[in-house]
Amino acid sequence: MSSFRTDLTVDEAKLNADLDRWISDVLRAGTGAIRTTTRKLEKALETTTRSTVKGRLHRAWKSQAFPAADIPAYSPQGTVYVNGGKRSQGAMQYWTQPGINKSKAGYWLAIPTPAAGSRGRDRHITPGEWERRTGVRLIFVYRGASRPALLVAEGTLAKGGPSFREFTEARRRGGQHPHVTVPIFVLIPFQRFANRISIKPIVLRHEAILARDFEARVAQLERAG
Repeated sequence: MSSFRTDLTVDEAKLNADLDRWISDVLRAGTGAIRTTTRKLEKALETTTRSTVKGRLHRAWKSQAFPAADIPAYSPQGTVYVNGGKRSQGAMQYWTQPGINKSKAGYWLAIPTPAAGSRGRDRHITPGEWERRTGVRLIFVYRGASRPALLVAEGTLAKGGPSFREFTEARRRGGQHPHVTVPIFVLIPFQRFANRISIKPIVLRHEAILARDFEARVAQLERAG
């Protein structure tokens, strides 16, 4: 009976090089999946916000991925955040989180009516600012526990719109709108947050998208050999 002998030679340097290349490719697949899914999450939140909230709040969503380049990394990260100052942060909190908005002083929230006019740059005017701007004192009107209180002013309304005007003698002689009591602010004790945008389901959905994307990229590597 003859014996059979085979000598197996392992090129350790090549084996290590192949292993390093495979690890790098898998890590690169991870960074690519993180970067792509982070961007998709940002766009999904932007789309949902745009369909729910009027205006440009949807543009506040931004994202960053690390590393930004297509290079291997053991701990790639993606972050989606709200860009902007306190105004954008507060608006997004209002639409995405439950809660109650109260006055800092613990009294009333003053909501301006169209007669109050604009503060400019989409900012609401406050009662104090309105009095300083017009020189007219506001009058508090309590209407019972079931109806909002009011801050009103004695005056008239502009012909071309709902803005308040002081009822001067010159305006009376000019035949403008008659002297009326004009509601300038509606006063409420608190305002519940809208909580109209649910972020968690969108994030969970994209966690599944991330896993599928990474698996697909690794499978492509395996097919490529």
